[in-house]
Amino acid sequence: MSTPKSVQSAQSVAVENPMEAEPAATIDPAIQGALGRKLRESYDEVVREQVPDKFMALLDQLKKSEKDKAGES
Repeated sequence: MSTPKSVQSAQSVAVENPMEAEPAATIDPAIQGALGRKLRESYDEVVREQVPDKFMALLDQLKKSEKDKAGES
């Protein structure tokens, strides 16, 4: 008598139809390197951008609100 799948551990459940299993995706190392460089460039560009004044004003309002709530407690 076999153990029902709902009781078997996840590791012991095999793929029932090997044709349904998708092959592992691979990326050419040159493409992977180029993607990595572009992602780093994009990240560095975003980090160097200034925070918009409107967003800074909203952050200041939030800080003031939190400070006011802490003072009331």
